[in-house]
Amino acid sequence: MVTLKRLIVNADDFGMTQANTIGILLAHEEGILTSTTCMMNMPFAKFALDQAKKHPDLGVGIHLVLSAGKPLTEGRSFTNDQGEFLKPKDYEGGHPVCLDELYTEWKAQLEHYIEVAGHKPTHIDSHHHVHLIPQFVETAMTLAREYDIPMRQRDHILDTYEYVRCDDRMYGDDANYDFITDAFSKNDTVLEFMCHPALVDQRLYDMSSYCLPRMKELEVLTSQPLIDFIKDNNIELINFSHIKKV
Repeated sequence: MVTLKRLIVNADDFGMTQANTIGILLAHEEGILTSTTCMMNMPFAKFALDQAKKHPDLGVGIHLVLSAGKPLTEGRSFTNDQGEFLKPKDYEGGHPVCLDELYTEWKAQLEHYIEVAGHKPTHIDSHHHVHLIPQFVETAMTLAREYDIPMRQRDHILDTYEYVRCDDRMYGDDANYDFITDAFSKNDTVLEFMCHPALVDQRLYDMSSYCLPRMKELEVLTSQPLIDFIKDNNIELINFSHIKKV
C-alpha cells in the first residue's frame, strides 16, 4: 500500500555541464522530475538558471559545492595546491576546514545564485552530501535559517520547515522501476527522491565517475509506467517551494 502523499523528485548537479543540464530539463518536461539544484561554481550555472526560467513549475535550489571545481572565494583550508576543492574523502578523514572560510564560500555561492536567478533558491543541498558532514552541518543550517529556506535532510535536524526525508539510494543498478516504486511505498507522507538524470557530453564524461548510468535514470524517470504509477496512486508531485514553515 502506498501511503506517500507528496513527492519531490530532485536532480542534483544542475549546471555541471550543458548536456547534463538539458537531461535534467527533459526529465522535468517529459517525466516526474519536479526539482533540481544548481552548482554555482560551474561554467554552465548561468545557462542552467536561464533555461530554468522557461520552466516555472521546476523548483531550483542550490547544490552547495566543496568537492568539485574551484571556489568562488579565496578560502585556502578546503583547496589543494592548484586552488581546487579537496575531495570528500579528505573531509571525511578529518581534514581541518576553517568554518569562517566555509561560511564565506557557501554564502558567496548563495549570493551568486540570487544574482543570476533573481530570487532565492528553493532549498539547500550539496554535492556529495558535504553539508551533512558533521563538521559542516552547523554552517549549512546557519545559512538555511539566514536565507529562510529548507535544507536536504536524511534525519530531522533542522526544524524551521516541515521535515522532508531524503531517499538517496537510486544509484547505478537501482535506477529501475521496481526500486523506485518500492521506495515510494515506505511510511512517508512527503519524500524527497534524489536522482542524477542526464545526457552525456565530453565534459561530464571527463569529470564524473558516475556518468553513463545517468542516461538510464533519465529513461526511467520519463517512462510511462512510472508516470502512470504516480497518477494511479494519487501522489502529488511538488517541489521545495511547497514545503511549509513550522
